Amino acid sequence: MPMKLKRIKRPVVRIDTRPQMPLFDGDRDAMPVRDGTAVSRPLRFVEPDPREIRFGALGLDEHLKQMGVTDALVVRELLARCDWSAFEARYAPDGRPSYAPRLMTGIVLFGLRRGVSSLRELERFARTDLGCMWVSGGITPDHSVLGRFIQRHEAELSRELFAAVVDEALKRTGSNRDRLAGDGTTLEAMSSRFALMKREALAQWRERLGQSGGDGAEAERAQVDQLCAVLAEREQAKAIVPAEPEAGLLRLKNGRGSRPAYEALVLANKARVVVDAQVHSTSEIAPMKELLERLDGEQTQELLLDAGFANDFELIERTVAQEISLLCPERAETTQGKEPRLIPLREFRYDEERDGYVCPQGKWLRATNRCAGNAAEGRRPYVRYTASALDCGGCVRRATCTDAKVRSIQRTQGQEYKEALRVVMAQPRAKRIFAQRKAMVEPVFSVLRERQGLHRFRRKGLAGVRLELRLHLIAYNISRAVAYAQRRAGRGIFGLIQQLLGLASAIVGDAQRIGSVAKRMIPGLRYSPRPRLIPAQAV
Repeated sequence: MPMKLKRIKRPVVRIDTRPQMPLFDGDRDAMPVRDGTAVSRPLRFVEPDPREIRFGALGLDEHLKQMGVTDALVVRELLARCDWSAFEARYAPDGRPSYAPRLMTGIVLFGLRRGVSSLRELERFARTDLGCMWVSGGITPDHSVLGRFIQRHEAELSRELFAAVVDEALKRTGSNRDRLAGDGTTLEAMSSRFALMKREALAQWRERLGQSGGDGAEAERAQVDQLCAVLAEREQAKAIVPAEPEAGLLRLKNGRGSRPAYEALVLANKARVVVDAQVHSTSEIAPMKELLERLDGEQTQELLLDAGFANDFELIERTVAQEISLLCPERAETTQGKEPRLIPLREFRYDEERDGYVCPQGKWLRATNRCAGNAAEGRRPYVRYTASALDCGGCVRRATCTDAKVRSIQRTQGQEYKEALRVVMAQPRAKRIFAQRKAMVEPVFSVLRERQGLHRFRRKGLAGVRLELRLHLIAYNISRAVAYAQRRAGRGIFGLIQQLLGLASAIVGDAQRIGSVAKRMIPGLRYSPRPRLIPAQAV
């Protein structure tokens, strides 16, 4: 017979939380009495002063300045200017003081700037890095405290702090939101590709659960139903990760094939400050529409997007409604020299008065079919225009125009906006402005990957990856402010050197004039303001 396990009982010790007895009888009246009224007390935080940290005979800040590590000084000063009231509102005045939210956030952001994103690595980083000690005041929270802090302040980090750092970065870089550039990339999810489950396997799993009974399978059935619902929305998806269904199966841009990943989009200005960002499971268009809704047409006049967004009619219509000038080419720059096999729609000219198209050979295409579309399924109304069999039969360009008997064209509702955009992009000024897009936004993801180590998300789910991306972008925007601060400091030193050189030149000129005057006054005097070099033979 199997051995029967004996339950171990341990004594439970509870701490007496009643008010402590007074040390002297005279203090009895000073004891707090709980009469049901709340006593307001000021919030207390552990917030040490980093100026008390010494490195030899120097203070830590002086040592960092001498070593040229001035980014920590800028980061601490920038974070001190942000409003932390939303963070502090989550703490109670009673109990042991917590670490100041500004210092905890400083550890996370300063570590991300240095490519440290693991909680255990951040714990070690806060204890060993001198720059981080200045930012954090020398506090040493462990990885669990850092993790709970991030989870506790997820909303404040994503909203209030992100907006505050964006405003501060715009102010320090002297830039604004008048011209923005958008770009997206694919970032690998935390879940492994080996955890993918195909549609067929998911259907078999669902069938087995349907045949089995019992209350224990209810939770499993609910999970399978949720996975099936997600796959039903993704018609092109072949597999899904049960542990992270929000991650889509996407092709990575680093040549590593298709893996669970997310689409991340950012909007940056001319100073490469990221003003907004969003993450989506499978699409770049959907998050860009969300970013457009948050844009203010009075602050943003121009929006620069790559060719991948030119095919979405709703996105173009939203920019028109918000009075934002959209610059977006029809074709990507990588395909400018590659002509399509068949003549594209842009080669046909639409005649609005006659409601028809004229082909490149001058033949007429008339309206033959009209479809009302289906708003519920996302299908827009369209009109089909078709050429005559006689015109297409004897055309010399038929082989490069159509594979059917006649050429037909589908004109979707909103096509006039794409045609207007095509005319705008043909202007030289629009081309010059759009040429700035690469330098404005594409370096953002290069910095996130190569300097901050964001090759793969460390959190699961849309909420987790959105928070993680926002933290990385906050650290990135701080880096932009640091870069401009160091640039100004460099210009200041360079200007001082120029002044010293000018002063030295003036002194030399005065010495030369004094020498010439003395030579005229004292005959035979030989005076030279420049030092003489001793010949090598005389040494």
